[in-house]
Amino acid sequence: MQFIFNFISIIILLLASSFSYSEDNVDQSEKAETELLQVIDFMRNGKNEEALAIAEKLSKNYPNFKLGKIIYADLLSSYLQKKPKLGSKSIDKELNDLKNEAKARINFNSVYKNKDLLPESIIQLADNVPYAFLIELSKSRLYLVKNNNSVPEIIADFYVSIGKAGFNKKASGDNKTPVGVYKITSHLIDEDLPELYGDGAYPINYPNIWDKRSKKTGYGIWIHGVPRDVYSRPPLTSEGCIVTSNHTLRKLKPYTVIGKTPVVLVENIKWIKRNTWHQNKNSANKILEDWEETWESLDPHDFISQHSINFRSKKHDFEERVTHILRIIKNKTYIKVKIENLNLFYYPQNKNLIFSDFRQHYESNNYKTSSNKKLFWKKEKDGKWRILHEGV
Repeated sequence: MQFIFNFISIIILLLASSFSYSEDNVDQSEKAETELLQVIDFMRNGKNEEALAIAEKLSKNYPNFKLGKIIYADLLSSYLQKKPKLGSKSIDKELNDLKNEAKARINFNSVYKNKDLLPESIIQLADNVPYAFLIELSKSRLYLVKNNNSVPEIIADFYVSIGKAGFNKKASGDNKTPVGVYKITSHLIDEDLPELYGDGAYPINYPNIWDKRSKKTGYGIWIHGVPRDVYSRPPLTSEGCIVTSNHTLRKLKPYTVIGKTPVVLVENIKWIKRNTWHQNKNSANKILEDWEETWESLDPHDFISQHSINFRSKKHDFEERVTHILRIIKNKTYIKVKIENLNLFYYPQNKNLIFSDFRQHYESNNYKTSSNKKLFWKKEKDGKWRILHEGV
């Protein structure tokens, strides 16, 4: 649906009374968001008269919900078949922001509802990860992903805002949202936060180990809500955080597990056929299986060959890792390795890079330990996958 706006209608409808805070604002925010989603659903299905009726009610019931007024103005303009006097941009920044939010919400195409398509970036979700968040930054969309026997099934989607300077964060203060694979690290509750964050916040672990290897800086990237008098925010308005309506934040809470829920931030989602996804999963699992078998074989040279010459970990570069392997393996009579709770992702914006995150159980004749391990696998020029980075 092409988005059009009537200038006179917009100006009239944006005249709202001043806002006074009350205890009812939480309920008002939730009801306003619910009605807005009903309007959008009718518009996507071509039922503009039904959408207009609810939009009119929304505009009257929530006079300072400016996005609701923008959408009502557009529907009214279309219904009266008047030519818009306003082009794609206005001299009013706030009006442009609202228009951009309306476009992002209404013009969104729910590709994932084709059940034969799956997101390529999520290769496999671990058994102990019931849900994940997949965020398509270019479309201001958060997808709720269910782990259906390791298959990433999209079960819902929500509008979100991101950094005012866009995405691909590189430095502190650049007002961009990161691109990468993260985890929710904690839950900050409403009572402990300023009103800016609305119903609460979920910090993510930016910068992660890959960001640090890439010398990216910054901190304090959260998924959080909005002040009660705002309802929602335009697509590019945060300092790098992912911002949802308070209504959405409350909906996401039951699907969030601290320390486990993956947050995958990508520019654009590549949707692939289900059979192709299964092939990718099998191929990626084979890489890990070969690594286990080679390590257990006690052949140091074969094991070394699974490391890239650009390998790095917190303790070793490639030469130091070679020395370490040669020194350790000569004292082993056996090695057993078991992988548990394996997550696998194609790492965003990095061609031929797989991120594996799992629990490793290691046992030998003289040592036994368990640890959480993160391995980054690079497909090199000879076509072989090798470990580029290791984190524990």
